[in-house]
Amino acid sequence: MIVKEHTAAPTQNLFQRAGNEAERQMAHYLRRAFGESQDVRVFNNLSFEHAGEVAQIDHLIFHRAGFIVVESKSVTSAVGINERDEWVREWNGRKSGMPSPVLQARRQADFLRGFLQAHKTELRNKLLFGLKQGGFTGFIIDVAVAISDSGVIKYRGQLPEVKKADQIPEHVRQLIASHQRAASLLSAETRKDTPGFYLTPEEFDRVTAFLQAHHSERPTESQTGQQHQEQAAPSAREVTLPQPSPGDLQRQQATTDAMRPRGQSQGSRGQCSHCQSHDLEIRFGRSYYFKCRECGGNTAIKATCAACGTPARLRKSGPKFYTDCPNCSASNLYFVNP
Repeated sequence: MIVKEHTAAPTQNLFQRAGNEAERQMAHYLRRAFGESQDVRVFNNLSFEHAGEVAQIDHLIFHRAGFIVVESKSVTSAVGINERDEWVREWNGRKSGMPSPVLQARRQADFLRGFLQAHKTELRNKLLFGLKQGGFTGFIIDVAVAISDSGVIKYRGQLPEVKKADQIPEHVRQLIASHQRAASLLSAETRKDTPGFYLTPEEFDRVTAFLQAHHSERPTESQTGQQHQEQAAPSAREVTLPQPSPGDLQRQQATTDAMRPRGQSQGSRGQCSHCQSHDLEIRFGRSYYFKCRECGGNTAIKATCAACGTPARLRKSGPKFYTDCPNCSASNLYFVNP
């Protein structure tokens, strides 16, 4: 069954539109494969915040014996993967390195496990006659990367996680069967080293409701009373910033993260659109936005890659925020919250 439908805000950004289309395509295949199943639950476009970190999961498949995190990648020509699992994007006859979507999906899986583990007392039952608290350390979480149907995959190594989008449903079925075989053995919670166990039907429903309730697309409390002065902010996948000057790039290259002043942005990008103050912090509602610490106003964040001008994504790591470029793979420090 589809627990959370795929949604995408309208955008004129070509890269964002391509990414949205890749996710829409994958959501369509998952609906056709699992839309009528009560034993498999599908979430699209999930976003969670936990312990100062934010994770965005394109597609999450959940059944009683495991999760599968699916990362969708829009590829209009080809991606190359060498024997060291290094990724190269081919576009308009040019090649450029890119971060590994497999590692990205694994980081999301690790985040999900930690997030659920932090809430284990409300999600899991007691075990061993009520003497042990159930958790998620032994629950299986696999990952897959879906390359859009129009793309070509060229690789020399072995990456079973990487499939064309139309191949993902069958791959998911195989993973589910593998999870169920592992869970049918003696529970991982009473043995060591080997993961695999079933959630009870009640726990299955509890975790489903928890994921629905903690998806952070809804406006935050700080936004609710300030909508009259808030500009419409783009989704977290289409955040764009003005391109910096050459002088900004030189300063950025020469300055390390440790030397960045807290609460200040690179160059003069961080400025309140209401009172022009630079005393800002970044918050997250439907997307990232600046909150002015002087007048309380909200300012939309827009970002392009400092190196190539391509629309970039904003990524949070503790108090620091980085721009990640989907085209040239550059990652640059953008802002540090006070």
